[in-house]
Amino acid sequence: MNASTILYAVIGDPIQHSLSPAMQNWFIEQFRLNAVYAAFHVRSEDLRACIDGMRAMGIGGINVTVPHKEAVVAWADELADDVRLLGAANTLKNSDGHISAHVTDPHGFEESLGGHADRFKGASVLLYGAGGAARSVAYALAKLGVRQLLIAEVAVQKAFELAELAKSFGIKNAAALQKPLAPMKTILANAHIVINATPVGMHPWHEKTVVDYPDVITVDHFFYDLVYNPGKTRFLREAEERGATVQNGLDMLIFQGLHSLRLWTEQELRLSTGQFNDLRSFMKKLLGIDE
Repeated sequence: MNASTILYAVIGDPIQHSLSPAMQNWFIEQFRLNAVYAAFHVRSEDLRACIDGMRAMGIGGINVTVPHKEAVVAWADELADDVRLLGAANTLKNSDGHISAHVTDPHGFEESLGGHADRFKGASVLLYGAGGAARSVAYALAKLGVRQLLIAEVAVQKAFELAELAKSFGIKNAAALQKPLAPMKTILANAHIVINATPVGMHPWHEKTVVDYPDVITVDHFFYDLVYNPGKTRFLREAEERGATVQNGLDMLIFQGLHSLRLWTEQELRLSTGQFNDLRSFMKKLLGIDE
């Protein structure tokens, strides 16, 4: 570190659990950047002071986690188009005191798909969840060109709101499902892409799944769980046992973080296959996930 070292950080309440410092400092070392990444515990009542401090101290960029993703939008000078659509931001960039707000989760989801992205063009997708993560996924699905989006959520009103939002993204055939009434078995059988954007599968729900009829899963299905710890939730295990292709959310976590660093540095930072595999192993060790 020297007087030219750029400071980046993550803010949240709580923040002690965040993996961002370990991951972002790994990126910084790999790309040989003169920067350092820290974590700050910021309470809601101190959020505006934090953003003012970002300007005053020349902090280059900040990642934003719960509960500040929506509130922070009010204190930015400029909003990216996706932030305007989603109403939330997870990345702030400081350009000579001008703070712009961005969201990298949709990009992280898209980039995490790799060769599986082709599956989404014209596909019917069943999405469990209608919270902030689900909104980001729906935005990414619109850009991937899905034909139909069906949303299953315990809070049905939230599902209806997300369906309307998805239509504004460009998914004309977006609908909320009322699970007691919807023929979920038939829907699951015909929607060959199934995404879990709920916390079900994490502690303390690690032995639960959002899927009621795993018997209709086939080799034609692609199951994606935003949960990455445990590495294979029941949602993924039951699908894999029936021959489906499965993926967890670890790669999304990696790519949304990398995209923040790209925004801050204005460099097209890319990981080699070896670097990516090394980072995956590093993150799994931090999470206590068996290889």
